[in-house]
Amino acid sequence: MILRPPIISEPDAGRIRELCARLEFMREDDPALAELLAKVSEEAEIVPADRMPPDVVAVGSEVSFRDPVAEATHRVSLVYPEHTSPPDRRISVLSPVGRAILGRFVGDVASFVVPDGSRREIRILALHGHNALAR
Repeated sequence: MILRPPIISEPDAGRIRELCARLEFMREDDPALAELLAKVSEEAEIVPADRMPPDVVAVGSEVSFRDPVAEATHRVSLVYPEHTSPPDRRISVLSPVGRAILGRFVGDVASFVVPDGSRREIRILALHGHNALAR
């Protein structure tokens, strides 16, 4: 399945570039940083915040996705690393799932590599609530 290019808002793209630059000094050769930066710099269509489609996952979005391997549906909020809280279901944009869903549309299948090295796919089911903070 060929996905559309991810769509990321200008504010999110700028903040992610700053985050990657800041963390690069502390975490040299971090594949998560490299993957996220490549997504923003090479793959994504960057759009003004007021042109973000309402069905695209952005930082601040509350997202439901289906994991067919675990046979479970999860509902999480995508946040910057400093706001990560697994008990509150807030996942970092640097996490494997966070990197996979950023910029993707509801209905897309996103794939990522889990820590054991295997590839997983999840389907983005819905965005919940008002995503004003994500824009």
